[in-house]
Amino acid sequence: MSKKKDRAWFVCPQWAELVSGHYASDAEAARALKTDPKVLARIRPRTPVAKSTLLRLLQAFASRHDVGSPIADLVIDTRSR
Repeated sequence: MSKKKDRAWFVCPQWAELVSGHYASDAEAARALKTDPKVLARIRPRTPVAKSTLLRLLQAFASRHDVGSPIADLVIDTRSR
């Protein structure tokens, strides 16, 4: 089995609400957060992404705006328990 399949995938259910309150579009948010708009397009509909990617974006967002809770509380592991 490949390492990619073994990797844990994470989502942030609050992402759409957080971003839409500050940015008009994913393209605008991508420019502000210095990331690819395709990554933001995957995160918005709760498509699982790598934890490092999600944490990096949440930390960049939190440095500019108040997220209201600890970043660790916004990240959910999609692996079955």
